[in-house]
Amino acid sequence: MQKQNIGNAGEYYIASRLSAENFIATLTLGRAEKYDILALSPDGRAIKLSIKTAYRETAKSFILSAKDENGASNDFYYAFVRLNQFNKEPDFWIIPSKVVAPLIKHSQEIWMKTLGRKSQQHKETPMRQLPVSVIPTWEQFYPNWSKKVDQYYKNLKQLQ
Repeated sequence: MQKQNIGNAGEYYIASRLSAENFIATLTLGRAEKYDILALSPDGRAIKLSIKTAYRETAKSFILSAKDENGASNDFYYAFVRLNQFNKEPDFWIIPSKVVAPLIKHSQEIWMKTLGRKSQQHKETPMRQLPVSVIPTWEQFYPNWSKKVDQYYKNLKQLQ
């Protein structure tokens, strides 16, 4: 599958789930730099979502960028969608930006202080990762995250 189609599938999937929960949702179709979906909750609260999508059911993390460390707000959320290669219903996590931003910033700071495989200093990169399944080697970067991430799994209620 083409990367653009994977991203589109994630956006349309979340928009359909929001619509099923009586949200009014519209895709920005690339017109808003940071937001993929603008929505109005059933009680009239406006929210913004950035959608990150993975195709494979083995995906344990999602790629973000250094820009995602900034701009957190009470009405801004990330939706992380794992399409599971369309072999089963997609998995998704709705996580407030106020959780994502400090988490990836802190994990990047820890990563920069640790040595690489060949005992060299890591070089700064704009890429960041947010795990949804924390493997043991990631625990140092995301302490206690494996216990917390489950509360965001398929949880659209927190948007209302």
